[in-house]
Formats: sequence, structure tokens, C-alpha cells
Amino acid sequence: MTPLTYVVMYGFVPFALWLFGKYPPRVAVAAVFVVGWCFLPQAEFIFPVIPDYTKVSALGIAAIWGVYAKDPKILSTFKFGAIDLPMAAWCVAPFFSSVTNDLGAWDGFSAILQQVFEWGIPYFVGRLYFGELEAMKILGIAMFVGALVLAPLALIEIVISPQLHIILYGWYPHDFSQTKRGGGYRPSIFMHHGLELAIWMMAGLFLGWQLFLQKVIPKMVPILKVPTFPAVLFLTFVTVACRSSGALMLFFFAMGVFMASKIMRFALPFYVLLAIPVIYMNLRATGAWDGQSFVDAAERAVGAERSESLAYRIHNETILAEKAGQRRMFGWSGYRRSFVTNDEGEYISVPDGMWILTFGKNGLFGLTALTATLLLAPFLFTLKWPAKTWGDPLVAPAAAFAVILGVTMIDDLLNAMYNPVMMLAAGGLSSLVSRPQRVMSSADLARLEVGGTGPILPTLPVTRVI
Repeated sequence: MTPLTYVVMYGFVPFALWLFGKYPPRVAVAAVFVVGWCFLPQAEFIFPVIPDYTKVSALGIAAIWGVYAKDPKILSTFKFGAIDLPMAAWCVAPFFSSVTNDLGAWDGFSAILQQVFEWGIPYFVGRLYFGELEAMKILGIAMFVGALVLAPLALIEIVISPQLHIILYGWYPHDFSQTKRGGGYRPSIFMHHGLELAIWMMAGLFLGWQLFLQKVIPKMVPILKVPTFPAVLFLTFVTVACRSSGALMLFFFAMGVFMASKIMRFALPFYVLLAIPVIYMNLRATGAWDGQSFVDAAERAVGAERSESLAYRIHNETILAEKAGQRRMFGWSGYRRSFVTNDEGEYISVPDGMWILTFGKNGLFGLTALTATLLLAPFLFTLKWPAKTWGDPLVAPAAAFAVILGVTMIDDLLNAMYNPVMMLAAGGLSSLVSRPQRVMSSADLARLEVGGTGPILPTLPVTRVI
């Protein structure tokens, strides 16, 4: 590690406090998570007793410390509700996994702490600050700007190979041989893997297009002060250049779902999106489907060579699901206990998808909790803000996050690419759908549908029209 690694890791909390002192808390929170996730190194500092200090935990500590120091009153506004049960279950799932595997309560509580830092705190902060439509707009802009800022750095690494993490922090956090793709390089900048960066860029690009198309920021990108349309085109070019066909397919899928739902004025395509990961996981976890037809379809679409990776993942998924089925309810807990080994004790399985990792580690309990955390609030959102309102500039950012959360769950079928901003969005949507409801007149609804931005536009959901 270079000295800069220690400076930025231990200096991030003071930097976050500076952000909270300079900007409104909601803006500061968005900046902490976007800036930290984009630029902090993939470092890990191990301490006895307390959880490891990592890029993920640094974000949680910085955010909570900033809230407590600069905006403590907002903590009293949080009211635990039914919408929070999936996240609560997801945070305690490691405890049940530990105790049912005879690893002890201490191991279980330690695993809970790690889960809280990685998932619970971003969700909780999102519940506090992004439970309004206008707040979701701020979060969407922050992620779009974050992707735009990384775009020139991505171009540099496309040319020279992923070197920025090595140059600034002293090492490359993954297998460098995996950076070569299609006769060139797949950038990763300060992310753990090139796929992680590609998914980040895909999400930022999707949000950028929706912010532009739905006239949320039709002219200039805030903060950067550049024209929106050229910025979106530039980000599109860079995202394509990141050489991730999976991320591009998810982008087009997300765009198609959003626009089709909006045009149809009914969220049927969105419900199909949410159903895909649920159906897939059920079929694969129970062994009702071996996935071979999926591999065959990929081979016909992209060729045998490109489909080999998918076939390898499906094979590993199959044997891991069989192992997970031996401890179906709460899983095998951590320490690679859910991995498959041969007679000599050597690992012969390589889990890639977050869903199979979760199923093996925390069982059906954990997998159900994680799925509901990502998908329940987006589903409820469409019941209170139907697709016919998604074209309104105030509603569009929240609707876009609902779609991208569904797409994230689909990506988790094959990859395990964590994104803390998605947890902020999940928390924000959970607050939105759990807020008290109000009645809107037909005239008010008409103003909403045509894009009105007057004071009648609610941060409260509409339940019926009079």
C-alpha cells in the first residue's frame, strides 16, 4: 500500500464531516456515498474484536458520524415499520446461520455487525434522507454525475490498461488477467472488478438518459455545468467502451422496461422485470431447471466461445445449489463452508452470483430477505405512482431507481456486484411507499400527468382520485 491509501481511508470520515458542514445534509449524504464508492481504494484493515475497516465500512461510519454530528434531529424522525422487516431480517440472517452451524453467538453477532455496515446503514440513511420525490432526484443526479466524473478515467484505462489503482494505491485488487477483453482492456478504476465499474456506469447512464428524456435536467448537468445531452452521449460512448456486454444488455432492458411501461400507462413490463429473478432463483434452487436451455440460447446469440463463461457459471451454480440444499433454511454460514470440495478438501466450485452465495451462506431465510429488500419497495412504488405518472419530472427519478433496483437483482443472478447507492435508493423508496397517503382530485392528477411542477405535486402517494 502507498501512503495515500492510509491518508484517504482514515481521512474519509473528516472529509465527510466537511461535506456535512458545507452542504445540506441530503446532498452531503449523496456525495459521501458516491465519492467514496468511486474513489476509495479496495483496502482492508483488520482489527481485533471490531469489524474490519474497509471501503464499505468507511462509507457507513462516515455517513452515520456526519448525521449524528451535523443533523442529529433527523434520527428521531425514523419510525420502524413493516417495510423495514426485509432489511431487518437480512441483517440478522448471519446470526441464525452461525448458531445453526455451531459457530457460536459471538460469530453470529460479529457477522451481524458486518451486515449492518454493508447493507443496513446505507438503507437506514436512505430511509432518513431520500423518502421524498425531490430527494430521489438529488440521488439520481449524484449517481449520474459520479458516472460522468469516472468516464474520462475509464477512457484512460481503456488505453493503458487498469493502472490507476496500482499507481495511486500500490496494488491491483483482482486478477489482472481478467482485464483483457475483446482485444483491449476493460477498465476498473477504483472498483473491485471491471464488471463492477461497468454496472456502475450502466446505472449512471440509465439514470442520465431518464433525467434528460423526462426533462428533469433537460439543459445543464448540475455541479459539472455541462450540457446534458452531450454529457449523456459521451457517457453512452464510454459505457460501450467498457467492454461489458452484460451491462449493455441490462441497460437496454432497463430502458425498454421504463419506456414501455410509460407508453402503455401500465407497469406490466416492470412486473415482468421483477418476476424474472424470483422465478429464476426458485427454479434453480429447487433443481427444477438445469439452466442448459439458457446456455444454449446464449450460444446461439453470441457464439460458443462467449457462452463458455455462462456455461461455467451455470455448472458451478448447480453444484452449489445442491450443497446449499443440505442446509436449506439458514445455510452454511461463512468461511466458504457452502463451497463444494473434492475428496482432498480442495475447492472445486466458484460462486459468481450473489443469489447463490446468499443461498449457500444464509439459506432461504437470507435469500428471501435480500430479495424483498431489493424488490418490495419498487413493487409498492408502482401501486402508488402508476406508470402513467412516470413521465413527470418529479416522479421520473424515483421510477428510474425502481427499475434499476429490479435490474440490479437480475444482475445478482450471475454476478455479486454490491452498490451502496442502490441501498440508499431502496431506503428512499421504502420511505416513499410507507408515508401517509392522501387523496388527489382529478384536476390534480391531470396536472401530474402533463408534467406540472406546482405545489400540488405530492411527496405523498396518491391512493384514489375524486
